[in-house]
Amino acid sequence: MSHHVPNAPDRPSTDPVWTPILTGLHATALDCLQTSFALLADHANGSGSHLALGARYGFRTRDRDGLVTVEATSDDRAAEAVDLLGLRVEGRWMQLDGPQVRRLCAPGQPLYVTADAYDLPWCPYHEHEHMRHSFLVTAAAPGEVTVVDAYHNDTAWGPARPGVWRLPAAAFDAALAGGAHTLAATAHPAPAIDVPAMLAGNATRAGRARPEIATYLARTGAALDTVAGLHRFVLDVWLLARARDLHERWLSTVRPEAAAALAGQDARWQQLATRSYVALRRAQAGRPAAPELADALGTLIDDHLAALESIAGPAAPPGGDGTPAPGRAGDDGVRAAVLGALGDTLDLDSSALRTTDVLRELPGFDSFRLVDVIDRVERRLGVEVPATALSAADLRDVGSLCAMFGAATGGAR
Repeated sequence: MSHHVPNAPDRPSTDPVWTPILTGLHATALDCLQTSFALLADHANGSGSHLALGARYGFRTRDRDGLVTVEATSDDRAAEAVDLLGLRVEGRWMQLDGPQVRRLCAPGQPLYVTADAYDLPWCPYHEHEHMRHSFLVTAAAPGEVTVVDAYHNDTAWGPARPGVWRLPAAAFDAALAGGAHTLAATAHPAPAIDVPAMLAGNATRAGRARPEIATYLARTGAALDTVAGLHRFVLDVWLLARARDLHERWLSTVRPEAAAALAGQDARWQQLATRSYVALRRAQAGRPAAPELADALGTLIDDHLAALESIAGPAAPPGGDGTPAPGRAGDDGVRAAVLGALGDTLDLDSSALRTTDVLRELPGFDSFRLVDVIDRVERRLGVEVPATALSAADLRDVGSLCAMFGAATGGAR
């Protein structure tokens, strides 16, 4: 069902705050859920801050509509923004309508909103295709709402480009008649990334991902004789290509000489994206399937993994390029990561964390929150703690958690 949008603007506006931020955004390397978190990060911490979203490599699949996919969820992207950009989610609301979102707006405090792109009049997907899409909403003049959308893509219905739109309240309410998920996120100073440890962790994760990747490719290849399978494949290639591109852009800012290992891969990913889209359109017209596409994707992924593993090789010594020696985050860095994860998960400030070292004495702590804490620290330090290291003694207090993660960073060589 589509929603009539009265007086919806068809052209973006210029905004003194958001237009310069949009101009500096690496939007062609972000998906439609990452873009709005990237805006919040650059708004708070300066242009280019959002590139930290590309620091950590991971390969995770899930089933959706009977098919396997690498598409991330809104919760996945929010967790990355918290861990890598320093954002903190202060409030979360599900299925709000336009008036409810407008009532949450406050000057200078943009809201992160996701809704169905099918209903959004500034998107080329409007009344064409259903998909979850993110944008920022800020207070404007009385009776208006400012929408900031950083999505950059070429679609079958025209180009989507970053911009600012000022919508009358009635137009905004009509666009959100299908319901919107809303986050209030505040930006804190971005956490420092231990680059050598992150690169070593990326190499480790790349190696461990190979069995899951093989299963994914087999299932994907088996579905390429269907239009639905090809449609999902086109999206996955697009997502994987952008993730690889974002990692290369981040790497070029922290280790330019290592970024050379990824040079030249972008063109091959773009070629596969074009081939897969052509195959989809042919399939929609009843033409034969293209099963060889899965093998082509497998080759690109394998080359990417090999590059990640080579990047984590010997690095310059301390003082050679300004980076610390690889392999071990300092004790202060590990403790800061643990305390930061506890504070974010339990919504506690530093004074509350100083009252006790025993985890179960912290307000709101339980085994479910412990899993969240471990996940957050792993992402912040760029390591994975082996299951054999998760002993009861290691999960008892802050000091033992720090020792466990200190050992994990020391072993990531």
